[in-house]
Amino acid sequence: MEKGRLMRLRHPDFRQTVSMLALLGAFSVPADAFAQDAAGQDGDQSTELETIVLTSTKTGERVYDTLSGSSGIGDERLNTELQGAAVSQIVTVIPGVSSQTSADDPGTAINMRGLQDFGRVNVLVDGARQNFQKNGHEANGTFYIDTQMLKSVDVTRGPSSTIYGSGAIGGVVNFTTIDADDVLLPGATTGGRVRTGFDTNGYGPTVHAEAATKIDDVADFLIAGTLFKPDDYKSGDNETVQSSQYLRSGLAKVRIRPTDDQEFSFSGSRYANSFENFASSVRPIDVTVDSYTAGYRYTPADSDFWDLSAKVYYTDTLSDQGAAGGDTGQSFDVGTLGFDIFNTSKFDTGPLSHELTYGGDFFRDRVKTVDEVGSSDDLTPSGRRIAYGAYLQDKVSFDNWLEVIGALRYDAYKLENDKIEIDGKRLSPKITVGVTPWDPVTFYATYAEGYRAPALTETLIDGFHPPPVTGQFFPNPDLKPEVAHTIEAGVNLRFNDVIASDKLLVKLGVFQNDVDDYIDQVFHLFPIPGGYQYENIAEARIKGFEFEASYDAGRVFAGLSGQILDGVNRTTGDTLQKVPPFRAVTTLGFRAFDDRLTAGTRLTVVGKKDDDVSTGFIGEAYQLVDVFADFAVDERMSVNVQLNNIFDRQYTQYLNADPSPGFNAKAFLTMRF
Repeated sequence: MEKGRLMRLRHPDFRQTVSMLALLGAFSVPADAFAQDAAGQDGDQSTELETIVLTSTKTGERVYDTLSGSSGIGDERLNTELQGAAVSQIVTVIPGVSSQTSADDPGTAINMRGLQDFGRVNVLVDGARQNFQKNGHEANGTFYIDTQMLKSVDVTRGPSSTIYGSGAIGGVVNFTTIDADDVLLPGATTGGRVRTGFDTNGYGPTVHAEAATKIDDVADFLIAGTLFKPDDYKSGDNETVQSSQYLRSGLAKVRIRPTDDQEFSFSGSRYANSFENFASSVRPIDVTVDSYTAGYRYTPADSDFWDLSAKVYYTDTLSDQGAAGGDTGQSFDVGTLGFDIFNTSKFDTGPLSHELTYGGDFFRDRVKTVDEVGSSDDLTPSGRRIAYGAYLQDKVSFDNWLEVIGALRYDAYKLENDKIEIDGKRLSPKITVGVTPWDPVTFYATYAEGYRAPALTETLIDGFHPPPVTGQFFPNPDLKPEVAHTIEAGVNLRFNDVIASDKLLVKLGVFQNDVDDYIDQVFHLFPIPGGYQYENIAEARIKGFEFEASYDAGRVFAGLSGQILDGVNRTTGDTLQKVPPFRAVTTLGFRAFDDRLTAGTRLTVVGKKDDDVSTGFIGEAYQLVDVFADFAVDERMSVNVQLNNIFDRQYTQYLNADPSPGFNAKAFLTMRF
């Protein structure tokens, strides 16, 4: 069950919001999201590249070229504007993406277009699925990551990304970690970085170090580690919020290129964090996430047939929870083993150019819950689930003005414990049509279906709610999988030399997602004293408008991102509580001193949501202003400063139970060697 509190927030009136918007400009997003090709149209000579996303087609496309709701954040923005930021702050700048967190648990649940929990959003770290879930008073599906290790974030919203695995009816997000190329100075074969930092709100040190080496073009190696130990923070009204943690993490990567056409990659990481959870009573928790991946790429330059990628991974997340209130401890352990293999072949048939992508994927979840005294092993039941699929996608282009993407995906699953075994399968189609009537403008429309199998907890939960609350949870072996039917349309605009040597990029999209057999928790009055069961409701409908734009003139840059969403249970007419309110994020910045200084300000405007009073999830409007600056002293030393929530606003992010931090000054010093 979710814990809901009335969110009563102080906020300036609408006129003040408009004034701040006018002051900051009508855009948000940074250099990496709107940068240009090395030799773009109309003689553009910028050396930066627009962010590339893989989640749309797996072959890599620029954000404002994709025929889908795709967005990306590259290392420049992460290191300049969002250095050391939590996942919840990073995803806020991406349209259609939100999060649910608890101050006393650093795990994050990703919400995409109002869908979250139980794998509705496929969360990947370096291509490895993050399927951890435990039933309780927070989100039902969280993951843990050290953001100091991040290199990029890559998002495709909705089920149009059928080639990225089973269950992603909300979309897919891939977090990519650093590699040796991000650490080494140009031309160097050995080097490293050391970053130290501190926060004034939730004061505590950050120490992060990386070392890398390269052997010609044959191999490279990376190791990295982080120590982060913040205290509790204070909200805008000076309330102390329990949030201290002790994070230790490590990452190792190896890439070997025996020939120009082949690459083997291996990685291993450990995330270890200790904190105290205050959901019902104080309980010490140790979370350990171990992840291992092995990949292979075959990309011969003289062949259009082969562009082969294969990856196998294993992720294990263990939440070991100490005793609370006189009981014994409990633990939740989710291990996910999976693989993904695909190839892209390019060929022509007459005037038509084809990019044919075909492959398959598999994962197996093993859930083991131990609670010798309490009922956690009933409420997060142990069991096994496997899901696998195969897909075929053809991207057809004609004369640079017409593009058609047709895809078909087959999904199957099997779920079981010692008492129950269920399975299912389905074919899901996708068709996208893109038209470029003239060079700067592309229109696209998509129809896509997605398929999500029930999770172990939704199907097998069986037991009583811990006292003092009464009520029973009932299993439901008759749960049907969710099937999403999405209609989406959008336009991409790319303009060069709008004023002089600048670039304006715009991406607008609307969608409607009808989810048949949507699974939700339902309360039944009988048998006394009542109970809960996950059941299929006839249909949920979520629709919305998403927008992002960026402008770069070299010396100045600006951008905009945001969403307007609405969701309803079409059976009862009730509002879907997981659908977040209106949000717009704007940034205005400048570069100076031969681009050694990048500085700017960011305004976040969030609307109120008060149409879900029955569940207690109410969010009032708020506005936040942040300031950031990054200065390269020389090629080996840089200083980063961020002033977040500079007006010390009291606010609570929608779906969260705890108020967010008030004013916080962050500073980092990075040294290269």
